[in-house]
Amino acid sequence: MPIISTSGLARTFASKTGPVEAVRSLDMTVATGEIVGLLGPNGAGKTTTLRMLTTLLAPTGGAATVAGRDLVEDPAGVREKCGYVAQSGGVDPHISVREELVTQGRLYRLGKTAAVARASELADELGLTELLDRRTITLSGGQRRRLDIAMGLTHRPAVLFLDEPT
Repeated sequence: MPIISTSGLARTFASKTGPVEAVRSLDMTVATGEIVGLLGPNGAGKTTTLRMLTTLLAPTGGAATVAGRDLVEDPAGVREKCGYVAQSGGVDPHISVREELVTQGRLYRLGKTAAVARASELADELGLTELLDRRTITLSGGQRRRLDIAMGLTHRPAVLFLDEPT
């Protein structure tokens, strides 16, 4: 079974001048373990596609599954199975890296002990260990991006979506 499958996935927005097709009939199959990049100019629908696949935006047409969960019929199941790292991070600038990671774990319903352990594990994996007690506002852009990725991996998602990861 593919980790992501779309058939005719579409999103149309209403505008003052008429409908705008942001994504038009996208057919895509991504196998488990595969790394896929969506390339195209600004306005090509890349972010709109990711927002649909992560249930942040409802499609106006077509069908899709993520990790075996139907986008429209089981949006909570999709969210459970995927991580999402947006273009611009969403960290609290006034708390430490450790607090941010533990809070993220708690939001994913990890117990306090499990959230602390997961924060340490992610810090080790992403080179954030020496930064755990620093406030996030003091991080460089690259360090902040690694923190964003760690937060997207907190609940061990089956698929991770990175919007503008560089």
